Amino acid sequence: MLRKYGVLIVVGVLLVGSICLKVSEKEAASSGTMPSATPVIEAAGTETEPAQEDYFSAFRAERESVREREIQYLDEVIATVGVDAETLDEAVEQKLALVEHMEAEFTIEQLINAKGFSDAAVTFHNGAVNVVVDAESLNAAQVAQILDIVQRETGADAGDVKVTTGR
Repeated sequence: MLRKYGVLIVVGVLLVGSICLKVSEKEAASSGTMPSATPVIEAAGTETEPAQEDYFSAFRAERESVREREIQYLDEVIATVGVDAETLDEAVEQKLALVEHMEAEFTIEQLINAKGFSDAAVTFHNGAVNVVVDAESLNAAQVAQILDIVQRETGADAGDVKVTTGR
């Protein structure tokens, strides 16, 4: 029992470290070291909008980085000698859920692209699904299309799905 709590404390410390790293990365992003979706003034003095692919590419890179760390933490718990069966089962279950979310996010993004949107980013967080679509605005029919895709792929209730634009 003591070993189980020790492993959980180690995983907790690693997750807190990951969160601190994420906060420092966000601070760096707000200081202008990462791509953003705000207008940029070029040297000639003309205002241009950076390519939206930068936002979506940066989002996916960050999501992948966070997922890699989460999987690494779970792999460490799974590989720990002497972990009790309950902790091991919990870590394996969390890893499988994470992989399922990754697959669903990819599928939903591709299905949204197939509906004519140039890009989309999807995340799962605490039972909610967040969808950011590369569009100036969305009409009711487009939101309904996206909501239908998300519900079909995840089984989520409409109230648990948030659809926004990334411009």
